[in-house]
Amino acid sequence: MANKNANGSGKPVCTETSIYQTLKAMLHTDTKVYYVMWKYCPEYLKDHESDPIMTFDDLKNRYRVFKDTITEKTCEKYMLEEGVQNAVLWVLKRLHQKKQIELYNAYYEKALGGDVQAFKAFEDFSDKFFAENKENGLVALLNNVSEEDLEDKEDYSYTYTE
Repeated sequence: MANKNANGSGKPVCTETSIYQTLKAMLHTDTKVYYVMWKYCPEYLKDHESDPIMTFDDLKNRYRVFKDTITEKTCEKYMLEEGVQNAVLWVLKRLHQKKQIELYNAYYEKALGGDVQAFKAFEDFSDKFFAENKENGLVALLNNVSEEDLEDKEDYSYTYTE
């Protein structure tokens, strides 16, 4: 039987921070984390085929962090908090990126099949899709510039004499 990873333990190795871990670091409470996940990415909640999480009551019954006093109306009020809004924005960006990758692959497959319009769309989409990475590369490069290099040593003082 072959090992499933390089360390030979048979356990999956993952250095990527999970959605739960990232949201937990942002929101600090499981109640808010599970609520945001249920609202925006329910597919990433642990789902039991025989007992799917469809409603708020399902969510509340699945996770003990939802005390009796916590209602769906209470959780909706969380959505006004800046931290929760930042967490939702983070999730939406991740989901958007996933959709863009799916779109990229769909255009690619159609272009391979000889669809000229899909090829043009693939080319246009690729330029925009990978342009963001170029910008991120520029930001990374600029982050390596020291503050001393950014200091302007020019003397701009002005004295007026008659």
